Amino acid sequence: MIKINLLPPESIKKEERKEIFILAYGVLAIFVLIGLVKYGFKLSFYNSIQTRTAAAEQELGKYESIVKQVDALQATKTGLETKKNVISSLMADRLVYPVFMQKVMELLPSNVWFKSLSTNMSPGGLINVTLEADALDNYGIADLITALSTDGNFSGVELGPINTNTSAKTQTSSFRLTFSYKAIKP
Repeated sequence: MIKINLLPPESIKKEERKEIFILAYGVLAIFVLIGLVKYGFKLSFYNSIQTRTAAAEQELGKYESIVKQVDALQATKTGLETKKNVISSLMADRLVYPVFMQKVMELLPSNVWFKSLSTNMSPGGLINVTLEADALDNYGIADLITALSTDGNFSGVELGPINTNTSAKTQTSSFRLTFSYKAIKP
C-alpha cells in the first residue's frame, strides 16, 4: 500500500508538536496534581498537629494551676512542720535548765556562791558550763570539785586560777570552773 500525503511537511511537523505539547501538559498536570495531593496531606497533618497542640496547651494550663496549688500546699506544709519541730524541741528541752540548776544547787557547798554562770548546749545534748564563783575557803572549792567529779551527770571538771581577795572582814577566793553536764530529758 502506498501512502500519499497531500499535506505540506510543515503542517505535519506542527501536528507532531501538538502531540508533544499535549503530552508535556499531561505530564505537567500529573506533577501538579501529585503536588496538590501532597500539599493537602501536609495541610491536614499541620491542622491536626495544631489541634493537638492547642488541646495539650489547654491541658497543660489545667495542670499548671494544680501544680501551683500543690506548691502552695507544700510551702504551707513545710512551714507547719518547722513550727511543729520548734514546738517539739521546746517541749522536750523545757525542763533541761531547771533540772541542771537543781543538780548544781544540790552539789554547791554552803560556803561557795556564784558570780556568773554561762552555758552553751551542744548538739549532742551536752551543756558546756563556765562557772565563776567565790568561796570563803579552799575547802569549799575542793568540796564542789569533788561533788561535780563524783556525780555521773557531770564530766570534764577543770579548775581555773584561784585568786585570793582580802578585805577588812573576810578573805575570799575567786575561781573559775569549766565542766560539761549531760542533759537529762524528763
